[in-house]
Amino acid sequence: MTFVKNGLSEQTIYQVLISTKLFEGLSSSALRPIIISCTHLAFSEGDIISHEGTTLNACPLILDGEIEVLRNTYLGDEKIFGIFSRHELVAIAAVFMPHNRYPMTLRAKTHGSALLLDKRSILQVCEENPIVMKRLLIRFSSKLYEHVNHIDWLTSSSAEQRLAAYLLSLQREQRTIELVLPITRGQLATKLGIRYETLSRLLSNWRHKQIIDLNGYHIKLKQITYLDQLVSSAKRSF
Repeated sequence: MTFVKNGLSEQTIYQVLISTKLFEGLSSSALRPIIISCTHLAFSEGDIISHEGTTLNACPLILDGEIEVLRNTYLGDEKIFGIFSRHELVAIAAVFMPHNRYPMTLRAKTHGSALLLDKRSILQVCEENPIVMKRLLIRFSSKLYEHVNHIDWLTSSSAEQRLAAYLLSLQREQRTIELVLPITRGQLATKLGIRYETLSRLLSNWRHKQIIDLNGYHIKLKQITYLDQLVSSAKRSF
């Protein structure tokens, strides 16, 4: 990884900042504490940007490439909690955590670069611009509700339903029936809370029934209606 003092112009940094939903519509003077204090980070695939538990001094805003956040289970398996891409803020919630540490490991999924937004400058902008705090509260409350529903789903659904729900969410995200898994099968099994052998058996069974086509990281959905029916009973109205 390469940390450098920003070679970008203040106007360029400002345009990047307002491209995010959090800072959208703010003036350059309102964002000046962040603009003048941020630094530039270039990373390569596999680089550890920060380890779980290290002191949090900055929040990455991705310019290009992808960063994944993960933890290792007590068995040593990797659990991927999210993958962030262009113009997304990574670990913004951690800025407000009292322990002042990264709650997860940040690792570069691809080559890329990011602006490192100084924590103190983010807090200053929040204090001086209530609209930013309002947007954060909306974001955090939405994430909390999402996690409550996710826990409920994990404790009440079958392995088959969880896999179907994941593939359908991936289909909506990638906007195609020809999916590319963004994580390994081992990581997917951990994410879904099922054994690797169970996941492999489900995928093989669905391929045999021609519900999907499977080739490495590539999955083609051939019977979306079947997958919809699997998860429909657990769909919430809001």
